[in-house]
Amino acid sequence: MCDKNNITDIIGYSGGIVLSICLLPQIYKIYKTKDVDNISYLWQIMYIIGISLHLYYAISYDLLPIYIPTIIELFCVLILIFLKVIYTKNNRTIHI
Repeated sequence: MCDKNNITDIIGYSGGIVLSICLLPQIYKIYKTKDVDNISYLWQIMYIIGISLHLYYAISYDLLPIYIPTIIELFCVLILIFLKVIYTKNNRTIHI
């Protein structure tokens, strides 16, 4: 018989993985098109603040199914910021 905690952990990891890879299609599209006009710095800053607070909470309570995907998500947002800075400099326009 399956342990309910194991099933709950699997559901937690699965949801976290799905949420953490949601940014990958956007990263790929930006990389291919070099178009970052629709990504705002304000959204990215707010997103990083939210993820950081979420990560602190998850680590404080040792919620492994939460903080591992959150670290991946934070990494993806940092990639988006990097692409935004690089491609905005190449276009010589800054959109806030």
